[in-house]
Amino acid sequence: MNEQIMNLLTAADPARDVPVAPGDVEALLHRASHDVTGYDLRPPVRRRRFLVAAVAAAAVVAVTGTTAAVLVRGGGQPPAGPPVVPAPSGTPSCLDRLADSAMTAMRDGVGGPYEYLRTAGTSGRTVQMPNGNFARFTYQVETRTWTAEDGSVHRRTINQPPEYADAASRTFFRNNPSWLPHTGTREEDLPAGTPRKQVPAADPAAMAEALYQPRENGPSQAITGVEELVGQRILDREHRIAVLRFLARTDGILCGTEATDPSGRVGVVVTGPEGAGPRPSPGEHGGRSILVSPNTGVVLAAGYTDATGTTWHTVFLDQYFTSVAGAP
Repeated sequence: MNEQIMNLLTAADPARDVPVAPGDVEALLHRASHDVTGYDLRPPVRRRRFLVAAVAAAAVVAVTGTTAAVLVRGGGQPPAGPPVVPAPSGTPSCLDRLADSAMTAMRDGVGGPYEYLRTAGTSGRTVQMPNGNFARFTYQVETRTWTAEDGSVHRRTINQPPEYADAASRTFFRNNPSWLPHTGTREEDLPAGTPRKQVPAADPAAMAEALYQPRENGPSQAITGVEELVGQRILDREHRIAVLRFLARTDGILCGTEATDPSGRVGVVVTGPEGAGPRPSPGEHGGRSILVSPNTGVVLAAGYTDATGTTWHTVFLDQYFTSVAGAP
């Protein structure tokens, strides 16, 4: 294209003087989760879920199993996110009703030197083969952790055998076994001082300050913050109520549908839509969800909701204090 044509096109562009904002982080993350970059067969670096860093000049995506990391172009000071609004007057919201009815759980008040957490979920990996097609597998994983007050952790991970998407995937991974996870039980010990989330005060404002960051990601970030907290710490009744009050006062959070988690427990689905930050992205992007017990306010599971329903990627099976690490 020569310079004259470029100048004519530029002059005819009705949006030539419209500033383009950085975009919505959660929407980029959703689109990134369906893409894979890099075309070699080097093992990618393992990353924790939902890692978002605004430090790059363009969006860069790397997918490993169920993990997606998105680096998003900065644009000066980030805009303020959706507000944590005051409690509504009149008829209580779905979340306020859950908070009002939250009873003491069976193991509330039972002490012990170790926080015991047992979770189950699905992991996996997608790799581009030399012929350009993709090989995929998933596997079920159960994790049990015993965490002492000093931060030391005993962890037991149980990986089930992989399930391949098709025959080509099976052949590829069997010829490249370094991509496959360890199958069976693995025990490991982490030293004292291992970082973990701190439990905020049993106050909705304190929960909002600790869990709803970065605020510009929109309401789905509030759900992510709650998921990460209950995945690492045990919450008593007062803290569970504070979490529900915080979500009830967070603009954009949806609540009310009943669902059943993979272990058969019934709860209420609470969802934060993705792509609904201060610069909303067009279209439907689904949302991050948690499943809350209508009796105790305990978070039972976490997952993703779209037009087809909710897929639970993590189920929180046991959460209590115990006096013995490594048992049961």
